[in-house]
Amino acid sequence: MLLAAPLVLGACQAHGPDQMGSPRPADRGAPTTTTFSAPDHEIAVTYDATFERLDAPEDGYFDNGSWASEAGDDGERLLTLSLPDSDEITTGLWRLGTSRNARALETCTDEPSDMSSAAPETVRIGGHDFVSFTVGDAGMSHFQSIHAYRAVVDDTCYAIDLIVQGTRGDVYDPPRPAPFSQDAAMARLRTINTGVSFPSGH
Repeated sequence: MLLAAPLVLGACQAHGPDQMGSPRPADRGAPTTTTFSAPDHEIAVTYDATFERLDAPEDGYFDNGSWASEAGDDGERLLTLSLPDSDEITTGLWRLGTSRNARALETCTDEPSDMSSAAPETVRIGGHDFVSFTVGDAGMSHFQSIHAYRAVVDDTCYAIDLIVQGTRGDVYDPPRPAPFSQDAAMARLRTINTGVSFPSGH
């Protein structure tokens, strides 16, 4: 069924059709970074300040407000960053959540039931091994792709989700172009992983 109106997916305001990888004049030179840290968690994230921090859970087609994809309400969202130029056609999100729930710790690195056909991989982030897998969903002209990373560090399950989601632009009249490709969005979101650290050194 075609959408009668666009659905807002918690994206930041669009700033025009500039292609990622082609910075505006104001963006040239060394990027400005900012660092997030949580008092009750041994993790910090240093990221490009052009990403917008979202302080409330996204209200979208796929989002249930949980701390991680494939998870319930037994954890906490710590940080959600939105890719610049995201809009209702395509949104890029980098999300960090944690849980100390016994069940969440037991199943933290388990493969989800709807994982893609690719086998899980081990990825080094912040000096720790994270299990990485990909999941996706689609329906009613919407799409979502998630590259997920999971690890248990100091009795805490850390969940990093790289999310690209949105609405097919061809359901609009006239059709609307995406602000960036899904592959380009994932590549840009993945750069945030390099800024993750565990300051305690555990």
